[in-house]
Amino acid sequence: MRSDPVSLQFDFGPTFAPAAAAGEPRKRVRKLGSVPPASEAPASVSAPVSAPVSAPVSAPVAAFPAPRSDAGVLVLDVETTGTDKRRDQVIELCIQFGIDAGARSRTWRFRPTVPISAGAQAVHGISLEDLADCPPFADCAEEIAAIFVEANVIVGYNLTFDVDMLQAEYERLRVAAAERGSLPVATLDTRGKTVVDPYRLWQQCEPRSLQHAHQRFVGQAFEAAHSASADVAATGRVLAGMLKSFGLDGQDWGGIAGVCDPQRPSWVGPSRHLQWDGPAIVITFGKHAGSQVHELARGEFRDYLRWVCDRDFPTHVREVCKRALDLPADDFLGWVKGQYGQVGAVAATAAR
Repeated sequence: MRSDPVSLQFDFGPTFAPAAAAGEPRKRVRKLGSVPPASEAPASVSAPVSAPVSAPVSAPVAAFPAPRSDAGVLVLDVETTGTDKRRDQVIELCIQFGIDAGARSRTWRFRPTVPISAGAQAVHGISLEDLADCPPFADCAEEIAAIFVEANVIVGYNLTFDVDMLQAEYERLRVAAAERGSLPVATLDTRGKTVVDPYRLWQQCEPRSLQHAHQRFVGQAFEAAHSASADVAATGRVLAGMLKSFGLDGQDWGGIAGVCDPQRPSWVGPSRHLQWDGPAIVITFGKHAGSQVHELARGEFRDYLRWVCDRDFPTHVREVCKRALDLPADDFLGWVKGQYGQVGAVAATAAR
């Protein structure tokens, strides 16, 4: 988990020109006293908790909120050699299966091929000597990818950083395999997963660190910070406390994810860089924010998409932009729908 002050803001990649440095516009902050409006959450989230006294005895059970299941819930955290996705590597990964105290967890440590930065080591306390006998990430990549395949819900505090660093590891494996002329051993597929970030959930009210969150929502100090196993256990405890505090304990994971990121259904891939806008995909960052990707690819700003493809943006962003440059507009949109589904397009249209 990246825990320096900068990490508490989501990093959407480099800017194309100084004019874009201000980032995307601020979004309206949602109060967490209630669940999302019906247009942003499943019908079961906003259903009444109890029926009127005069209701028939045979009133359907489906009117009540469905119980939330922890089956397929992964809580994850990584420690890394630094914060640059292009060069830094994951050196520790912990996955906890469910958010309850005492839930089963698994921790991996990996031997990197780059030095650990002084700043990163000061945070997590892991040295190269500690990792001398550990396997490289590639040796565990298939096993970790298989665990993600079985997951329904992914939970992590400031999760974007952790997922980006893991995706960068799999991208390096893909490039190395291509150079050898062989197939990649695995891919990390997060498509279709429900994502719940306690940091984003809490950010709607009060931006704070994991330690502050633990003090408020668990009721005690969190001293063993910045090891992956300690952080995932704390994240599970914090989320359980948040759900009770914010009146969300009876809601399903879809409703909770809707509070974390109300616009997530319109995202193309696991970040907000690209979003559905009706039948088209728009870019949401930089000087061309709000422009349709397929129009940028056919117009005078093709070089902007080429620039995105060559910079430190998430893998899916670079791939979508490359496809936009290579394919006719209809074929491009069809490819994106095949890769990322059409749920986002429907949600974006319905929200108008």
